Amino acid sequence: MSRSLTAGLLCVLLVAGIAVLQHFTLDKKSLFAPVSTSGSIGEPVVTDDFSLEVLDLEVGSALEATDILGDPVGPIEANGVWVLVRARITASHTTMTNFPAELRMKDGTTYDVPGWFSDSLDRATLSPGLPQEGAFLFEVPLERIDEPALVVTHAPDFNRYLGAQASVALDPAEPRSLDDPLVLLPPEVRTGKDNDASE
Repeated sequence: MSRSLTAGLLCVLLVAGIAVLQHFTLDKKSLFAPVSTSGSIGEPVVTDDFSLEVLDLEVGSALEATDILGDPVGPIEANGVWVLVRARITASHTTMTNFPAELRMKDGTTYDVPGWFSDSLDRATLSPGLPQEGAFLFEVPLERIDEPALVVTHAPDFNRYLGAQASVALDPAEPRSLDDPLVLLPPEVRTGKDNDASE
């Protein structure tokens, strides 16, 4: 009888142990999510693959830019407002060609960069150690802007799994609302404090 009691007790302990361990397992989405580093506007956010510093934030209803052929277009009216996030980004040790950006609100709603603007910073190619300054551009309904954050993820081979990710809280920064159209300029490689060259 003591043998069957011991076996029963071991079975109960085993089931209880499995139930406890179930609380420590991660779902697949969490297991392969990008490795995120957070920061705030005006300070560099350093990840394993790149560093990102948000320099300025502008909001406007119209935009001037260039098309894919380099011809000027605009002013282009937004179906809400344009949010222009000026930033400096530097690859650390490998060339980066795919680093999608999104504007993420407090409730989890995300806005991607419109793909038809060739001068957007997410279209640049980053060489290690050469900072590029430019802007990420988003089109957002004005009433939906609520504690936004710029989220940039290095996605080599278009795969965001376990990619380096920088998240910069933009909420403390008061966006500069401009009456004139916002201007989206091509990214510039910064080779020194006062020197720059167009890429």
